[in-house]
Amino acid sequence: MVAVHTFEVYPTVEELNEAVGRAFLARLNTLIDEAGADSRVNLAISGGAITTSLLPSLLPSVDEIDWSHVRVWLVDERYVPAGDEDRNDEQAWEGFLHAASGVEFVRMPTSDAYAPGEGSLDEATVAFADTWREIMGEGSFDIALIGMGPDGHICSLFPGRVDMDEASPILAIRNSPKPPPERITVSMPIMRACAEVWLTTAGAAKADALGRAFAGASPLNLPVAGILSPTTRVYLDEAAASRIEVA
Repeated sequence: MVAVHTFEVYPTVEELNEAVGRAFLARLNTLIDEAGADSRVNLAISGGAITTSLLPSLLPSVDEIDWSHVRVWLVDERYVPAGDEDRNDEQAWEGFLHAASGVEFVRMPTSDAYAPGEGSLDEATVAFADTWREIMGEGSFDIALIGMGPDGHICSLFPGRVDMDEASPILAIRNSPKPPPERITVSMPIMRACAEVWLTTAGAAKADALGRAFAGASPLNLPVAGILSPTTRVYLDEAAASRIEVA
């Protein structure tokens, strides 16, 4: 089994969310304290169950964090118009971040902000890469809270489409195997450089990919394997963990 910082399994999604939420907010408070009064912690989140299930479950505890010391990023975004229900940023804002007073929320470009045409996605990606470099320089996130897909994809990094040595921090994705087809994502090197990744996911549909990732599968075929390391914290329900062979 691949070595990770934390590996915890819970019987139900509700218990999983409660445990992850409690631990995550405590860790975020620690990082804020360590960063100092004049800094913001760079927190990355994914869409899917993170924005529709986990974060909304933390609303009763939102005031436990001084969000004026947090900058939130998305690890990927669907390249569709602002306000579209497919946008991860809309789900994150409506489900949780609207209540996080003082938070800085860095949104990826919307398709309606650029002239329609074949070069629109490229233009938007270059613009966001410039934003990234202005804020982050050559760095990465302080902490990332992400899920994964049944095929083992993380962010919008899909099997067979991962470059482990990608030079650009931000990538344009076309013909995504999961709709919508056009997306913007951070690269695998950015995720691997993240100080600590928290991976949480649930359901039997994730079991096969997780089993293979923990057995040492290549990130080229199973992207989630690329972020399993001694700094990664993994939280699963019993169904998702059912094919992981624990040493």
